[in-house]
Amino acid sequence: MLWPCFVGLTIVFSLGCSTTMPWQQKEYTSIVTPAMRIATIQESASRAVTGDSHDQTRVVEELAMQIRTEGDPLVRAAIQESLGDFEVPLARDVLIAGLNDDDLNVKLICCQKLGHRGEPENVPILLGVLQGGEVLDVKLAAADALGKIRSTESVKALSVALKDRDPALQYAGVEALKQLSEEDFGNDVAAWQKFAEAGQITVKSEVSVADRVMQMSPF
Repeated sequence: MLWPCFVGLTIVFSLGCSTTMPWQQKEYTSIVTPAMRIATIQESASRAVTGDSHDQTRVVEELAMQIRTEGDPLVRAAIQESLGDFEVPLARDVLIAGLNDDDLNVKLICCQKLGHRGEPENVPILLGVLQGGEVLDVKLAAADALGKIRSTESVKALSVALKDRDPALQYAGVEALKQLSEEDFGNDVAAWQKFAEAGQITVKSEVSVADRVMQMSPF
């Protein structure tokens, strides 16, 4: 009789509907996306930057090693962004190396961070960017960075931007000099050029916290 067979098939298919077949199981992967790597970098750096010198050195060395083989420009940019906040010498070395990166955004970040560090030793590096064959955006970033480094050398270096034929770079040079100097020649490029090339230059000094308090005090 076919009846028992039919009943058996019915039971089998009924069970199949209530259970998960092997090919229906979800697959779990261990793929780490660039966004995940960036978040890890930022979190690790933010913890270490306020730590002791040992923690800072360890994280900087790890990031320096990672960027050597990192193929994603977004991740490389995140690494350089994080390294800029560390005073460890190796962090500066990696930023300088980043000026030769293939990605435009990475180069811009490296210029910006070298300026924010305020180290006079960065002036020749940024001057080399102005004098080299970089695209305009990178030169503009270098000029802006020089405006963050308070030294007579950075003032003189900005004369290169003022000599450039591109009015955008001239303007960037003028704006950077305004940040560095007590002088005010408006947007007169020729006057700023003469000032930058002068031997005696008074660079605007940082206002201390105590001075700010005194300025705000009514007494």
